[in-house]
Amino acid sequence: MKNKQVALITGVGKQTGIGFETARQLAAMGYQAIITARKQETSEQLADILIKEQLDIVPMALDVTDEKMVQAVAAEVNNRFGKLDVLINNATLFPDQYNTETVDLDDIRKVFESNFIGAWGTVKHFTPLLRKSEHPRIVNISSGSGAFGGEGYSLVNPWRDVISAYSISKAALNAFTLKAAADLKKDNILVNAVTPGLTATHDILADFGGRSVSDGAKSIVFVATLPKGGPTGKFFKDGEIISW
Repeated sequence: MKNKQVALITGVGKQTGIGFETARQLAAMGYQAIITARKQETSEQLADILIKEQLDIVPMALDVTDEKMVQAVAAEVNNRFGKLDVLINNATLFPDQYNTETVDLDDIRKVFESNFIGAWGTVKHFTPLLRKSEHPRIVNISSGSGAFGGEGYSLVNPWRDVISAYSISKAALNAFTLKAAADLKKDNILVNAVTPGLTATHDILADFGGRSVSDGAKSIVFVATLPKGGPTGKFFKDGEIISW
């Protein structure tokens, strides 16, 4: 349907992931959800699960660290849908325990290529499509571990006493959210960051009190569906603006 809102979610790599559940919840609300993974086979397998639930899902291959691939997907979205209403930057490399002195800096570059530069690249290349939407939204999936204060795990209260490159990259993503919000305000594009909280996307996280993926995804969906004229350049958790 041409009047459907179209949402694209990066980093939908597994059925237990928060990107997969976000796609499910948005599609259940009537969105056409484009789920992307590095391999087309992965996105198609996951899409089939949701399509069987009578949801409107489109699978695509996208590696956010490959700018030419980002450009190609943006062109495909433009050709097929003529616009994009919601961009959700969910692709990420998960926490690490790199040591400051012994780390291989190439590993740090990989983290930032995925978690920070990749998100900047999708915003860069999908913004022309977002301008064609009546309700454009960009949602950057961040983490409380990349915030200075707040409850739970943070930069000053790190999970397992480790400040990871992941956490630092999420702090950078929060800062980029402010910049993009300021730059795109003239286009009425709302740009916000969200922490879904400690979410049990892996079994070990459930052992540390991680909540359900469904609950974590609700935070993302809330920001993705903010009303026109809503807040921009903010950091959200569970529908509330928090400090980072």
